[in-house]
Amino acid sequence: MFSINQDAVRIVTEQILPVADRLQCRVVTLDNGATVVDMGVEAPGGWLAGRRFVEATIGGLGSVGFGTFRAIDFTVPSIDVHVDQPQTACLSSQFSGWRMSESDKSDGIVPIGSGPARAIARNDIFSQAWTYADRHHATVFGAQTTKLPSEQFVDEVAAACGVEPANVYVLAARTGSLAGSIQVCSRSVEASIWRIHRKGFDISKVKSAMGTCPLPPVVRDELTAMHRVNTALLYGVSVRFVVDCDDEEIEQVIDALPFNASGRFGERFIDLFDEGDRDFYQVDKDVHTVAVYEVWNEASGNTFRAGEIREDMLSDAFFGACPGR
Repeated sequence: MFSINQDAVRIVTEQILPVADRLQCRVVTLDNGATVVDMGVEAPGGWLAGRRFVEATIGGLGSVGFGTFRAIDFTVPSIDVHVDQPQTACLSSQFSGWRMSESDKSDGIVPIGSGPARAIARNDIFSQAWTYADRHHATVFGAQTTKLPSEQFVDEVAAACGVEPANVYVLAARTGSLAGSIQVCSRSVEASIWRIHRKGFDISKVKSAMGTCPLPPVVRDELTAMHRVNTALLYGVSVRFVVDCDDEEIEQVIDALPFNASGRFGERFIDLFDEGDRDFYQVDKDVHTVAVYEVWNEASGNTFRAGEIREDMLSDAFFGACPGR
């Protein structure tokens, strides 16, 4: 079986590190030998840095592109992700399931970890939801944080993965950066395949998936950035899954998948986030979904669709005043 970490390490060592200055990133070597790539914490980062961040955290199992999201009253860029083996790429790798140190909070926000290291450690319910388990001598970790990870934290990642600290590569960006916003808005398939699993669909019957998410205006303020990118996921994302199953299996779950099936639909993300003490691990689990689902069944040729885009919620979050201050 292939190693998702092997492919992710190749992306980092061949497509990020040699051109870090071109990507507007900064490479830091810690005393324990680990490599930390600042892609949007203190370094500027940018469009290409964001794309490489996503490609590494899905282990090369998909492609990332930029398009356009057109609403009635506004137009913004979109992040378009096409993923094969989304169970492995997203649940085993990309999902933001690794709880980082609370000592690194900013604005009370607990930083979030993701990436192929999770496929080795398998230390969260999201990675354990799928059968894939990786073994490799080197690993890649993605950090959504306002502070560069410490040597102590990298030692913890290395121990959890059974690798030497010198073989750990950390990609780091704050949400309030272009690369950071891109990597969060790329989580369209990630959030939706978890939702499909939670609602009882057999995800082994999923073949491929793609998602489109509007990219909100970038803002340095971390709380506002969190509100904007997660509003984009909840109220602006459309995903499409290719499956092979009986139509009845889709019909049993399709209406329960999108965010408008939740009793929290219509609420602002910032209010849900504050309710959970600005900690994703305490926030109502109904936020782990997206706005619109479309399922293509290759067995029957039929298409199923549910959900709705809420342009009013997007507009308010994208162009309104800083929330929660």
